[in-house]
Amino acid sequence: MPETIKIMDLAVSPGGKLRTFLTVPGTEVQIPITIINGVSDGPTLLVTSGIHGGEYPGIAAAMELGKEIEPEELSGRLIIMHPVNVQGFWARQAFIVPEDGKNLNREFPGNPEGTLAERTAYLLSHHFFPLADFYVDMHSGDIHEELHPYVYYPGIPTEEIAEKSKEVAQVLDLEFMVRSTATTGAYNCAALNGIPSILIERGGAGLCRREEIDAYKQDIHNILRKLRMFCHPVRPRRHRPRDVENIIYLQTDITGCWMHHIHSGDYVEKGQELGRMVNVFGETITTYYAEQDGVILYLCPSLAAPKDTVLVAYGQLSL
Repeated sequence: MPETIKIMDLAVSPGGKLRTFLTVPGTEVQIPITIINGVSDGPTLLVTSGIHGGEYPGIAAAMELGKEIEPEELSGRLIIMHPVNVQGFWARQAFIVPEDGKNLNREFPGNPEGTLAERTAYLLSHHFFPLADFYVDMHSGDIHEELHPYVYYPGIPTEEIAEKSKEVAQVLDLEFMVRSTATTGAYNCAALNGIPSILIERGGAGLCRREEIDAYKQDIHNILRKLRMFCHPVRPRRHRPRDVENIIYLQTDITGCWMHHIHSGDYVEKGQELGRMVNVFGETITTYYAEQDGVILYLCPSLAAPKDTVLVAYGQLSL
């Protein structure tokens, strides 16, 4: 039989739905949250959006999913946070939490006595991850990033966790997936604690287009079906994700103006020009060339490229 779900001072009985705010302990910051406790037993799916406040399609999709899904159609429990980085969202800030200048996705598992980013990370890792049977973190290219939709699944934890994560990633209508070798980030932190997890990337460049919101909603619907939390089969997809390996993250070690003719989703050949860094007089400082054949997952579309900007990320399609 389904049980009441309890998170800090929130409680939702079977067949119940709660849409409210959850205060980050030790602060006045309140995160919008939807908790749906189904009428029959099943897994608990945790969905976060807006860990980076300027990544909008996932946030909008999470808002709508929380409004639309009802307990009567759910087996198990669905927890949705929309958005997590509230302060960054309202500040229209790329990457960081404005109060402390930290990238929340680099602060896991967090610190209950730390800065806002550290306390928020701790809230998730301590109070939410232990409840989850599966975790989905929805991202986009940030305000200065253009990307082709793809999904990360964790590769550092056990093979069992990696395979369970990949199995779910394969139901998404995406062309590409990447096995992560990182240990940072919310989903990798969850995976290292035994929770199968994925990070989905859709949209970017500060845009919030209806087609990307709807695609994100379809992603979550298909995941719910895969986890048998919906009674309907996974819907047909145009794409089945293929692994992309040996990702190169081309990061500039100078500040300049980024000039390029490539786009996310393009295929490049080894030796092909990726773009040039020029000064404010249009004079070339350096030219970048592809180090391997591959597909472009995301790039910086903005002209201004401060030092340490990732200009382009591309990888090889697995055979």
